[in-house]
Amino acid sequence: SIFFEVDGPYRAMILPASKEEGKKLKKRYAVFNFDGTLAELKGFEVKRRGELELIKIFQSSVFEAFLKGQTLEECYAAVAKVADYWLDVLYSKAANMPDSELFELIAENRSMSRKLDDYGNQKSTSISTARRLAEFLGDQMVKDTGLACRFIISKKPEGSPVTERAVPLAIFQAEPTIRRHYLKKWLKVSDASNLDIRDILDWEYYVERLGGCIQ
Repeated sequence: SIFFEVDGPYRAMILPASKEEGKKLKKRYAVFNFDGTLAELKGFEVKRRGELELIKIFQSSVFEAFLKGQTLEECYAAVAKVADYWLDVLYSKAANMPDSELFELIAENRSMSRKLDDYGNQKSTSISTARRLAEFLGDQMVKDTGLACRFIISKKPEGSPVTERAVPLAIFQAEPTIRRHYLKKWLKVSDASNLDIRDILDWEYYVERLGGCIQ
């Protein structure tokens, strides 16, 4: 059971189900006013800092679709249309999207709560990103707390855990020779001269992340 204090009257309240039976539900809900505006939104990634941008954009566009249609089936069809659009973007490897938009879409932002040295041998995507930032920008860049880590997940080196496949977004703005040198090193490839961002990305990882959110 989930208990709510509601003022109302409201037009609708959207509650997600659990993905697995018997798993506890987080308190998440979207409550709509009669004019279609959100009265309340709780527990969704769209409100969090440091989430995958794609998921935040998907969520900000999907909620209003729940108000469409006259039947439950029509409502779900409207919601599915939004989900299909973003899945198509991933399945097509963002074919019709400029690189700058693609970077925004698949970038993930995390802040380091402590200094990099304080983490010791711990592993995470943000720690890997910070270490790699230090490699090509210098240690002084990562000496303070609160470092903002923006990264993408690459599909190479294949078979490595996700934590070791985080690539700092900043490398793509670096000089071509520097970019090639570090991408070659981090991705463990013999030649990085013709690497396009679309060849680097782990598309399956992003489909899985969005798929979980859609579910």
